[in-house]
Amino acid sequence: MNPPSPDASAPSAPLPDGVSLGQAHGVDAILVDTPAARAEILLDGAHVTSYVPAGQTDLLWLSPASAFGPGAAVRGGIPLVGPWFGPGRDGSRSVKHGWLRTLRWELASARREGDEVELTLTVADPALTGTLALRIGAELAVDLTLTAGRGPLELEAALHTYLAVGDAREITIEGLEGAAYLDNTRDLARDVMPEQPLRLGAATDRIVESTAAVAVVDPQRGRRIVSTPRGTTRTVVWNPWDTLVTGMADIPDAAWPEFVCIEPAVAKDGFVTLEPGQSHTVGVTYRIER
Repeated sequence: MNPPSPDASAPSAPLPDGVSLGQAHGVDAILVDTPAARAEILLDGAHVTSYVPAGQTDLLWLSPASAFGPGAAVRGGIPLVGPWFGPGRDGSRSVKHGWLRTLRWELASARREGDEVELTLTVADPALTGTLALRIGAELAVDLTLTAGRGPLELEAALHTYLAVGDAREITIEGLEGAAYLDNTRDLARDVMPEQPLRLGAATDRIVESTAAVAVVDPQRGRRIVSTPRGTTRTVVWNPWDTLVTGMADIPDAAWPEFVCIEPAVAKDGFVTLEPGQSHTVGVTYRIER
């Protein structure tokens, strides 16, 4: 564990046992280490890069080719997407997935109750303010609250979570059966999910009209990851497969089977309209079952 750099900031109250400011991947981070779990959260982007509950391997996948540092879009973990999704609803945005993940956030509060840690990070911009609430213990809860600034906002937001799996070709995704979706690999063509759990067999980028809990069954790792969303209108399922990964400099070509993205979202025609001062929260809780 490295000591904090001079500009790493903490709330005025002392940090609780098991929570420290230090560095991860060469940048400022909040480090959590309790009997229940270990976690890393970068101050750049309020980016959770690791969450390891006791007795388990990491919930999250992080690319070994990712960039880190001010303004970098980290590949893996839980990127915060907003205030638009992808290139925006009209396809005109040059910065993919918005700028929340490239801003420097501040640690506003940290508390511990038993072996569970609660963290709050904040960021402010004229267009909106953001609050990220994390609850880190036997489960991981993530809640992103965005508040419109001086003007109205047609908000798109997501938690672009990269779940670590043994082999994406072998997993089963439960909970989205029969739901309508937009297929982003076919110019947002409308389609319907199969009536049985989803098995991936090609590049997948589906914006699914579902707010249900999703379970990723991973036979190779012998675990089941349950993602329970709140405040959402859509669930995004993404993996680039071997056909699209070659165009991504920050993912090694052979690494695509190591993850699947299951993203709680308000996106595309499931956006949320906010008047000045109004807020919306997109959240999710993850648990690992054996």
